[in-house]
Amino acid sequence: MRAKWMLLAKIQLMGLLGLNRARKTDDPRVRRKTVGGAVAFGIVSLILLAYITLFAVLLCEIGLTETVPATAIALAAVITFFFSLLQGSSMLFSLKDHDAVMSLPVSRSAVIGSRLFVSYVVNLLFCLGVMLPVTVVYFVFAGFSVGKLAVIFAATLCAPLLPVVVATALSTLLTALTAGLRFKGLLQGLLGLAMLVGIFLLSFSFSFSMQVDAEENMAAAADVLAQYIYPPAQWITLTLSGEGVWGIFAFLGVSLAAAALFVLLVSPFYSKINAALLSHGARVAYKKGDVKSSSAFAALLHKEFKKLFTTSTYLLNGVAGTMLLVIAGVALLFVDAKSVIDLLIAESQAEAPFLAAIFEQRLPYMAAGLLILFIGMSCPSASALSLEGNSRGLLFAMPVSTRTIFLAKATPTFLLNALVGIFASAVFCAKIGAAADGWALMLGTAVIFSAFTGLGGIYLNHKFPKYDWKSEAAVVKQGIPILIFTFGSMLLGFAAMALSVFGWYAVAAIDAVCIVLCVTLIAHFGKLHLYV
Repeated sequence: MRAKWMLLAKIQLMGLLGLNRARKTDDPRVRRKTVGGAVAFGIVSLILLAYITLFAVLLCEIGLTETVPATAIALAAVITFFFSLLQGSSMLFSLKDHDAVMSLPVSRSAVIGSRLFVSYVVNLLFCLGVMLPVTVVYFVFAGFSVGKLAVIFAATLCAPLLPVVVATALSTLLTALTAGLRFKGLLQGLLGLAMLVGIFLLSFSFSFSMQVDAEENMAAAADVLAQYIYPPAQWITLTLSGEGVWGIFAFLGVSLAAAALFVLLVSPFYSKINAALLSHGARVAYKKGDVKSSSAFAALLHKEFKKLFTTSTYLLNGVAGTMLLVIAGVALLFVDAKSVIDLLIAESQAEAPFLAAIFEQRLPYMAAGLLILFIGMSCPSASALSLEGNSRGLLFAMPVSTRTIFLAKATPTFLLNALVGIFASAVFCAKIGAAADGWALMLGTAVIFSAFTGLGGIYLNHKFPKYDWKSEAAVVKQGIPILIFTFGSMLLGFAAMALSVFGWYAVAAIDAVCIVLCVTLIAHFGKLHLYV
């Protein structure tokens, strides 16, 4: 008989990927969405393969062939840890189906094991996408060996385990410590953001300490990844180089032991943490006060901000790009950006003086493209409608227009991105001594693209809603609107940076199109109707 945790994992995986619904439904729209998601995933995978292959080739060309597999494993582990930390403990706790699952004849360890396994499988797909091109490049430069292939394959299978377990353990500890508090959602979100800020600050401090020479930077990055950030990766290099066969067994043992230990330690407290999370927090004495009246828009806006700042998963994923801009802006306050840029230009003058001159003149325009990328990463409105879930009937039945509802849901995205974008743009322009056109372009882009992000996100969420979710993570991390807007903004931002070598025209054209789209969307919202 198949283990119960495997059956639970299979059901959760089928639901997570939308395969069950696509197989059983007669609605062609559901099938088209599933196929579209698969196509988008395939395109992103191809882009990832291209970048990873180039990275591996460059490492091999500078003489680091033996360390390439370990470096790739470490890189995959770091990215897995980061996104697992963003996901938090939502895969384990506070799911809508908690009561139904716990009523089944299954143990708590089986439930935890199945959900940890689902997270492992999802991250394993990413690790396989990283290691496949790296392995091919490695054997092209180092020569093929069946034994080395077996080592790399075994290491890849266990690569996501340790980072997933560590990230989930940190999130679980944070959840357990704040579960009984009144403002547990806000505290979890703020503490999670604090952890992410710490990680980014360490990354920035490392980046600023690197030299200008590209080969030295790549060698230093590979050394830091495998030796300091993810030390178990060194054991893989020991085995591949023939210095220690025990290395791969130590790597596998530590990864598997960490997963087993996590399940063993969390199982006794699983029900208590869920019960605390599903409660409404600490009771407080009622205090009589004046009843304040407000407009429907103000009430809806207050509801949206409260939802954003009291749902940790929503907050962590919704403001990721905004936090990057905050960190970048604060870091620039303590860095002599002008001297760094002058040094880069001086280094490139001898080899490409023409390109150096273009870089100096067009830097604010390129930075505006980077601003588009980061603002597009922070789009809470792309999941704001779906998060209504089963309670959407209350919202849709309110005597307010669809336009009012959509504008209220888009406003938090606009305000957060616009304010942070203006701050980061002002610091950057002041530090590099930008001209008037650079100031105007960056500040204008911060406001205009923030407005488009809010309005475009809620429009996409209206076109691709997902109300039957079991956890907020399914909406704020895997929702189709989030994927479309995030990757679309990345492509648009990179395109703007590349085209900025010709002048300010590309970014100005993007801003003009965004203004037209914003006006069109606001007018279109007045014609829409929401139904339960």
